[in-house]
Amino acid sequence: MLLRASIFLLLLPSLVSSIFIKEPYGASDSESRERSYSAGRRYKAYGGGGRPPTCEEGWTFFQRPSGGWCMKVYPGNLNQYNSETMCVSKGAVLSGLQNIAEINWLISSALTAIAPQTSGGVWVGARRRPECIGHGITATCTKTNTFYWTDNSTTGIEGMIFQEGEPNNRPAPQNCALMTVATTPRIHALSYYYSGQMDDMICERADASWWPSSTLSRSNRAYVCGKKARR
Repeated sequence: MLLRASIFLLLLPSLVSSIFIKEPYGASDSESRERSYSAGRRYKAYGGGGRPPTCEEGWTFFQRPSGGWCMKVYPGNLNQYNSETMCVSKGAVLSGLQNIAEINWLISSALTAIAPQTSGGVWVGARRRPECIGHGITATCTKTNTFYWTDNSTTGIEGMIFQEGEPNNRPAPQNCALMTVATTPRIHALSYYYSGQMDDMICERADASWWPSSTLSRSNRAYVCGKKARR
């Protein structure tokens, strides 16, 4: 098993490079500069005075419109509430996703964290708006505004990418969000699910016992934490 896992990790970079989401055409200059760096490296896009913001070792830095942000993926078959609690214990919260660059980073980082599994779901910091609880997609609760980011850092809707027909709130209540990650562009779990896209999910969903065998390939296997960069 250890040998198989080691081989998988060696092949992982080439596998995920083919399933990254492309940047949207016409992305603004500020969006194109939002890239990550590992703790300890200089971030060239930083334009402020004084000492540039940094992250603790093992966390990845992103420059957002709201300021520097540090993210890290942790493996674990936890429900959304317990995932949030684990993030808080690390001085963080469940993180939202600002843009495509962050989504692509999440795909790569999560697949490394859950190896040798080749797919799974990652809890992210998004919740269904109170006025949309109990509803699927409607004229007022749309694909991009039914959920909101909970981390008090993520802005906009570039990272708010749901699977086709989602968030549908079935079976209700599905008030949390789980992002699919996979070494292929999509996986089949009753229907097709695309890597890098979210699905609304029952917040209490935890280990494999909550998932029918035909859907295990997208079951929750990790969570992503985020916190403000320090100076």
